[in-house]
Amino acid sequence: MLLTLKPSELKPGMFVVSYGAGTFDDPLVAVERLILSRDVARYVPAEAGVVQVDPERSVDVAELAPEERQVPQPLTALRDELPVAARLYGRTVALVRTIMEAVRAGRPLDLFQAAPLMEEMAESLARNETAAVTVRLRRLDDYTFAHCANVAVLAMLLGRFLGFPEEDLPQLGLAGLLHDLGKARIPESILNKPGKLSEAEMEVMRRHPLEGYLVLKDRADVAPEVARAVLEHHERTDGAGYPYHLAGQDISLFSQIIGVVDVYDALISDTVYRHAVPPAAALSQLYNLRSKGFCTECVDMLVKALGIYPVGSFVRLSNGDYGVVAEGNPKEPLHPKVRLVFDARMRPKRAVILDLARRGPDPDQGLSVQECLNPAQYKIDVSRFLL
Repeated sequence: MLLTLKPSELKPGMFVVSYGAGTFDDPLVAVERLILSRDVARYVPAEAGVVQVDPERSVDVAELAPEERQVPQPLTALRDELPVAARLYGRTVALVRTIMEAVRAGRPLDLFQAAPLMEEMAESLARNETAAVTVRLRRLDDYTFAHCANVAVLAMLLGRFLGFPEEDLPQLGLAGLLHDLGKARIPESILNKPGKLSEAEMEVMRRHPLEGYLVLKDRADVAPEVARAVLEHHERTDGAGYPYHLAGQDISLFSQIIGVVDVYDALISDTVYRHAVPPAAALSQLYNLRSKGFCTECVDMLVKALGIYPVGSFVRLSNGDYGVVAEGNPKEPLHPKVRLVFDARMRPKRAVILDLARRGPDPDQGLSVQECLNPAQYKIDVSRFLL
C-alpha cells in the first residue's frame, strides 16, 4: 500500500513512485526512484501537492550527502586490528575456494560458515576500516577467489558509509562473497582465456549472474536481497547491463552497491583480461561514470570511504620521494598518511610514515602528493610495505 506524503516529509531511503493528484492542474508524474540524498528537489518539486511513496521498496539508510556524512572513527589501533583482519581475510578466501569448487563439481553447497564469517568481518570493519582495506591488497595467485573476498570487504565498507544499520552489513558482505558464484558453472577455458573473448564466449560469460542466482534462489539460508544482488550485479542504471538490461531503480540498492565495488576491485587487480590501474585512477574512472550506469551516491560514497588516494596507492611526493599511502585522511583527503619507501632516485629509504596534513618547518612537513603511479610499472608489491 502506497503512502501519501508532502515533499517536505520525504527522507533518504524512501522509494518515490510518483507525485501529483492526477488532476488537470496537478498531473500525475512518475518518478520510480529511490531517494538517496536530501536533494529531493532533483526528483520532486517543492510545490508538488502530494507524493506517493512505496514503503515495500524503501530502505533504511541514513543521510548520504558526502559533505554531511559523519566519518566512522576507528575503535582499535591499526597495528592491533591488522592481524585479526588478515586472519579473517585468509579464511574468507579459503571459504570462497571451497564454495566455488563445490559448485563446479556439482556437490551440495554448504554455506554454514559464510554468515558467521561475514559477521566477524563486519565487526572488524567497525573496529578499524583501514585494516580490512589494507589486508585485501595482498597478492594472491587466484584472482577469482580473492576478488570475491575483496568485493565482500568493499561492499560492507561502502554500506557503512551509506548509513546501513550494522546488523544489515553481513548480508551485504554475503552478497559480495557470492556475487561471482555462477562463474563456477562457466567453462574454465573461457574464464582463464587471455585476451579478448569472442562474442559467443561473451554470451556464455554473461550467463554467470543468472547461473549464480539459480544456485541460490531456493535456499532458505540465503536472503532474497542477496540472491537478487548475485543476479543483478552486472545490471547498469542506464540499461546497458546484463542479463536483463534493467535500468534505474529496477535494480536493487544491494545490487548497485555490489556492481560499483565489483568494477572498482576488477580495475585495480591484474587479471587475464587487463593490467591493474592505480586505485586513484580506478576511482576517477568510476566517478566519470556516475549516473551513466552506476549509482551516483554509491560512487560518491566509495570515493569518500577510500579517499582520493586509497590505501595502497603508490605516489611520488612533491620533493621527489616515493611512498605508499598507509592511511587516508577524511578531513583532508588530498593529504593522506604516506609511508616513505624510496628517494627520488628509487633508492630504499627508512620506512617512516609522513602525515601530509601536518604543517611545520621540518623539511618532511608541508609535502604533498605530486603524482599517483602504477606500481606494476615499477615492479613493486605495495602490500609488503603495509602488512
